[in-house]
Amino acid sequence: MTSRIYALIGVALVSAVLLMLTVSTGATFTAPTTNPANQIGTATLAAPTGVSANVQSNGGTVRVAWTATTSAWASGHRVYRATNAGGPYTLIQQIAGTATVTYDDVPGVGTFYYVVRGYYNANGANWESVNSSQASAKPLDHFAFYAIAAQHSGAAFNVTITAQAQDNSTVTGFNGMVNLSAAFGSIVPATATFTNGSLTQSVTITGPYTANETISVGGGSPVSTGTSGAFALNRFRATAIAIANASGGTAGRIENWDTIALTFSEAANPASFGTCSGMTLSGTDLVFNNTNPDSITANGSVLKIGTVGLSANGYMVATDTANSSGCLWSAGNTVLTLYIQGIASTNTATVSGASTATYTPNGTVTSATGETIDATQTPTVTAVLF
Repeated sequence: MTSRIYALIGVALVSAVLLMLTVSTGATFTAPTTNPANQIGTATLAAPTGVSANVQSNGGTVRVAWTATTSAWASGHRVYRATNAGGPYTLIQQIAGTATVTYDDVPGVGTFYYVVRGYYNANGANWESVNSSQASAKPLDHFAFYAIAAQHSGAAFNVTITAQAQDNSTVTGFNGMVNLSAAFGSIVPATATFTNGSLTQSVTITGPYTANETISVGGGSPVSTGTSGAFALNRFRATAIAIANASGGTAGRIENWDTIALTFSEAANPASFGTCSGMTLSGTDLVFNNTNPDSITANGSVLKIGTVGLSANGYMVATDTANSSGCLWSAGNTVLTLYIQGIASTNTATVSGASTATYTPNGTVTSATGETIDATQTPTVTAVLF
């Protein structure tokens, strides 16, 4: 009986040993108690936080910045970009290590969206965190001008320009220097610097009269441009010529008391035109030139108006003077009228067909403010009757 009991106990002991050997062939892991966020078994990384995307002073660079992932075992960060909010995102940069937390991107033109992920790629693994919060940026695309009213050559005025993204929003991050240029004439200053995407600058354009002056601007990196709307750039100039028959005169024939009236864009300096005798007929140095085409000139010691060119032939049959002619300024000194007197009877030619005229001023004539006359302009001919 006793031996039988011992035998049963022996069998039980052997079975227990075999059972223990069977269980001990497996392995187990326990979560760390000090930092469970770093538990490798879950393949989880903490996403970076505090992501921002700001256009830099050159207008074209976007600086993406973030706070590093808190997962100490992370291999680094990956920066993703999209052209639509929420993605899909494209990887644009992988940065090893967690010390670097900025990336400068030059994405081009449009609106761009950024996220950053932490990653781990050691020992054959390739794990990423979820996306960080999304940040967006709109780089510089063009410059826009406020409307510019009519200005005067040589006089300072203000222009206001904004740096704008593709959707016309202001790029407040742009603080770069730009180049300025005028379509006609020269502009001073030729460079200026933006502050927070805006520029108000006093400029002076010196050039000929034009109804279609514009200012252009270029700057940033990559370079962006912009052009203002057209505006008038005024300058002292002759605007009209009227050649008229005397009362009772014969059309197509040059006669005493015919008149030549020159109209100017603003008040002239009469003294710069010489001595105007009024109606006393004291002499004007007026010469009728039988050239091809004919012309009327006063560039002598008394009167210095310049030359009225008559584009059709047949006005004069001989060169002649009209030194006893008079002249008179209008109130405000904007119209100078020459009264022809003393012309020889030989000038009896008639004009066939339509007639025109041009005006080339003497280089000494100026406005009341001292501005030299713009000799490049062709005045309107309001009447050519002789």
